[in-house]
Amino acid sequence: MQRTPSDANVGLIWPGGEHDAASIREFICGLSPRSQYLRFFAAAAPPSSGLMRVLCGRTGADILLIADRNGAVIAHGMAADTPVTGELASNVGLVVADRWQQQGLGTLLLRTLIGRASRRGIGSLVLDVLPANDRMLGIVSRWWPDAPRQLTPDAVVIRPAITPWQAAGGQAVPGLIKLGRDRPASQPGLAAPGRTAA
Repeated sequence: MQRTPSDANVGLIWPGGEHDAASIREFICGLSPRSQYLRFFAAAAPPSSGLMRVLCGRTGADILLIADRNGAVIAHGMAADTPVTGELASNVGLVVADRWQQQGLGTLLLRTLIGRASRRGIGSLVLDVLPANDRMLGIVSRWWPDAPRQLTPDAVVIRPAITPWQAAGGQAVPGLIKLGRDRPASQPGLAAPGRTAA
């Protein structure tokens, strides 16, 4: 049964940056080889300095992180605005820690990244998805059944337009979210280093 982040327990979502480098590195190193492959198309742990530069937003990408109640990063999402056929589109990528998958966190990240992209004036996305990534392709098929797709040697490249209901997504961050109740916390409060909930 798929759970959503609204079930129980509190976590935190916030815009990531260079100050989160150690937490992002630890998160990437904790991903299974399959999760690394589905997100980065290759093994990524330990992440190279070049990859860390991208994941921390030093190239200008919008970075969002989700932490559990103990402050450990459990999901990373990013949107990099790039020119595509004469206008800016947002290239989106995200990954969720293995034991937190199928609880709605990836959907939450995607919705939030899309809403934030829309507020930057972006009207479309670029999604590079491996053919084996059934979960992401399933979301794409439900949200954008008619979006243009191109099969490349490495991936399915999907270029969906941001719809009005998607543009309205993406609550202000940082903020509290709810996480699945089967992940016990060792302390009653939120302990994300250097972060307070809005």
